[in-house]
Amino acid sequence: MKKWIFRSFERFWNSPTLMTWGSFLTRSLSLVVVLPLILTRLTTEEIALWYLFSTLIGLQFLVDMGFSPTFSRIIAYGMGGSDASDLKDLRIIKQSTNLAEPNWETIEKICCTMQTVNLRLTVISIILLATLGTWSLVKPILATTDVTSGWLSWGVILLASCFTLIGSTYNFYLQGVNQIALLRRWESFTSLCSIATSFIVLLLNGGLLGLVIANQGWLVINILRNRWLCSKIENGRFQQFTDKKVDPIVFEAVWPSAWRSGVGVFMSSGLVQISGVIYSQFGIPSQVASYLLALRLMQIVNIFSQAPFYTKLPLLAKLRSEGNLKQQVNIAKRGMVLAYWTFVAGFIAFGLLATPLLRLIGSNVEFGSPLLWGMMGLTTFAERYGGMHIQLYSTTNHIIWHIASGVSGVIYIVVSLALSRKIGVYAIPVGTLAGYLCFYCWYSAMHSYRAFGLKFWEFERSVSFIPLLIMLIYLTATLFITRNLV
Repeated sequence: MKKWIFRSFERFWNSPTLMTWGSFLTRSLSLVVVLPLILTRLTTEEIALWYLFSTLIGLQFLVDMGFSPTFSRIIAYGMGGSDASDLKDLRIIKQSTNLAEPNWETIEKICCTMQTVNLRLTVISIILLATLGTWSLVKPILATTDVTSGWLSWGVILLASCFTLIGSTYNFYLQGVNQIALLRRWESFTSLCSIATSFIVLLLNGGLLGLVIANQGWLVINILRNRWLCSKIENGRFQQFTDKKVDPIVFEAVWPSAWRSGVGVFMSSGLVQISGVIYSQFGIPSQVASYLLALRLMQIVNIFSQAPFYTKLPLLAKLRSEGNLKQQVNIAKRGMVLAYWTFVAGFIAFGLLATPLLRLIGSNVEFGSPLLWGMMGLTTFAERYGGMHIQLYSTTNHIIWHIASGVSGVIYIVVSLALSRKIGVYAIPVGTLAGYLCFYCWYSAMHSYRAFGLKFWEFERSVSFIPLLIMLIYLTATLFITRNLV
């Protein structure tokens, strides 16, 4: 019995998915501990500004042009034994080599290239934040009662961003060598500390500036923590990498994947984030705050649902490098099923509980309408479908994100602009959903099915069909009840 308990605890402790969920759960405690204070201690204008800050912080990582997932993926290739010359394209796989050892020479070249590239991207990101970011904040900050605190808060974010962007290389390395469970365990601890600090600051009426300082301070601490973790794993090899320059062979393998991934991320989630920035320039503060709150809650559900699949990406890339295709598909399938069910559960839970809970705490911001939340949910489900298939196909290191998200992004822009005057903020999820359904979903899945010899119905009937059906039944019932009550 003791052995069974010990083994169960060991599996839990070393599970990337469970540890990632643990990290997300601790961060999600801010919904219970910090969010009520934000919604009651800050003014409506400050709440809108706080979520606009969060949006801009999220946008800064789009500047990495897709280098972050690419570097993590090719480090995983190196862990599977691949040489630098093998990194460019893994659509044609070699025979399975289950005893493959990590190629540390290749990994060192990758990490040194990664550090140099990331430093240059940090400079570009800070320049864009200091110019375009500052411009987008002029109206929202002037709408607050304490303009000075608003600008000081933005200054703190810019300063902290320098450290967090440069230090993101430690995160890429830890994920690439499949130390996700270790990383997420420490994230859980520091997230609790961050939440406690933010709670105390708000409780003591620290205001928006105090909240920003507490939040950004812990982001800097996270970077120092990851640097320390890198020195403790794999015999501290990361600290021994001394060749601090870009390796031309590695960069040649990385660049095509990186810019395509970057364009793909920008034209999908990037445009959705930018929509919040644009809406804040002409929308009524109360409506902007309501939309940004709903968008933030949807992001939390989405991020939480990514864990079962995205934590397996380093392993999937390693299996691809080894040529173990059958195991790769089985692991991906299990991750997808759990991801869909996690998303549907979170979506329905927020849909049922958000409005009554906000009323209970006396929030200064209302939750979006059931129709808006439903449209956002369908959009995110479609993104999950196409996104997981495109990630699975990306283990071949043949990147199609720029095409999939580029075309769907154009469709989103056209549809949203055409409907914006007629249906207002609803044009954002409607346009996004149109882009996903008309191109992104089927194009991404088509490549995944072909690469792994899969058939649509045989695969999806046991993966995505039932969760989607449950979601549609819930939406139909909710809209029917809401309509009758009105």
